Amino acid sequence: MKSFAIAAIASLAQATIMSELEFAFMNYAVAHNKNYASVEEFQARFTNFVAQEAHIVRQNAKATGHTAAHNYLSDYSTEEYMNMMGLKDQDREADQEYMFTATPNSTGIDWRTVKGVVTPVKDQGQCGSCWAFSATESVESHYVLAGNDQVIMAPQELVDCSKGLFSNHGCSGGWYYYAWKWLESSKSMTEADYPYTSGVTGKETKCAYDSAKGVTNVSDYKQVSKDTDSIKAAIELGPVSVAVSAGNDVFRNYSSGIVTADDGCPTNVDHAIQAVGWGSEDGQDYYIVRNSWNTTWGDQGFIKLATGTGAGVCGINQDVYYPIIA
Repeated sequence: MKSFAIAAIASLAQATIMSELEFAFMNYAVAHNKNYASVEEFQARFTNFVAQEAHIVRQNAKATGHTAAHNYLSDYSTEEYMNMMGLKDQDREADQEYMFTATPNSTGIDWRTVKGVVTPVKDQGQCGSCWAFSATESVESHYVLAGNDQVIMAPQELVDCSKGLFSNHGCSGGWYYYAWKWLESSKSMTEADYPYTSGVTGKETKCAYDSAKGVTNVSDYKQVSKDTDSIKAAIELGPVSVAVSAGNDVFRNYSSGIVTADDGCPTNVDHAIQAVGWGSEDGQDYYIVRNSWNTTWGDQGFIKLATGTGAGVCGINQDVYYPIIA
């Protein structure tokens, strides 16, 4: 069955001469396999698309370090987009008394080039479960670095089970370190044994943890000092979980290049992701960050954020942690 968007192309083309922007939206809808249920929804989605087009044009006219472009989120309403921000309004844990501090020993590292350490980019869907994906991905990475074969683990377990005393709230948000508290006493299950469903429903389900199918515990977790050298050094040990400000147009429409402090990305964190490397380009150091919005967002699911002082670009310096696998 054809989607409304595809059927509309023929009818609108016959009825009127489309504007350049209308034609661009038609192509967008087809490219992203959008299926709108009514003319009213089609019009609302077009309005959302136009708003993002305006930002993209403004951003690219600045000719800064990164390029903006449309992605599958361009027709989302503000409410739909913000539903994916799983750190908004979440209370932080008190800073650890003894944070990891060190200086980097290399000129950069990209863990994507080391077999097994970085698992495929995932899609959290319409659930504020970014914290669970960030927690799971860092466990996956450090499990491999501990000498094990790659295993795709289950964020749904954390969404459903690491609640209550663990201070997480399913699709309503949480923190990766609280998720690791759950894994100190309960093992991470595999995605195959505990499939992710909340991305479609937008809701958590009843905890279905099965200890017999668990893979690994987390023995502890470590907070990293909020300075660039320590963050780089921690990433050299393995990928780390980080928090960023993503509920803004800079992050939403990122396509390629390096987001710098000049781009105006806020620092009030609302989204959890994973830093999988750091490097330098034309004298600008940056972090390589993996998102959980599928490969159709950003640069195949990744974004480069410039290193910086204070809270960091998009707030990335503030909440850097990694799990310890015994």
